[in-house]
Amino acid sequence: MLIKIEHIGIVVKDLEERIRKYTSLLGLKIKEIEEVKVENVVNRVAFLPIGETNIELVQTTGDTGLAADFLKERGEGIHHIAFEVEDLDKTFQELRSKGVEFVWDQIIRGSRGSMVAVIKPEEFNGVYIELVQRD
Repeated sequence: MLIKIEHIGIVVKDLEERIRKYTSLLGLKIKEIEEVKVENVVNRVAFLPIGETNIELVQTTGDTGLAADFLKERGEGIHHIAFEVEDLDKTFQELRSKGVEFVWDQIIRGSRGSMVAVIKPEEFNGVYIELVQRD
């Protein structure tokens, strides 16, 4: 069902400041920066690869939505772990049939042309689990 950890999402207040820290202190390189609209809120995301996994830094531009609500409740920090799957629709349907609850009861468009489904944090110890299928 799962292929690999695709990325670890970290919500940040200031994307540029955090990029500077990850690049200057840890030596990571930026692969890409993108704006992604989710629930009518634009999130700025930066991907910094390390091996086959990416660190995704997420800065929201909104006052509501997953990232904004997380920031208000918990402050900056690890928001989600994204697992790459081969067949998102099949995985989504299988998990739904087992009673797994998703943030949205549908698959949505994610960053970098991907399709994603996000499992509610209550299912996995308060951590959002994102399932990703890349083009």
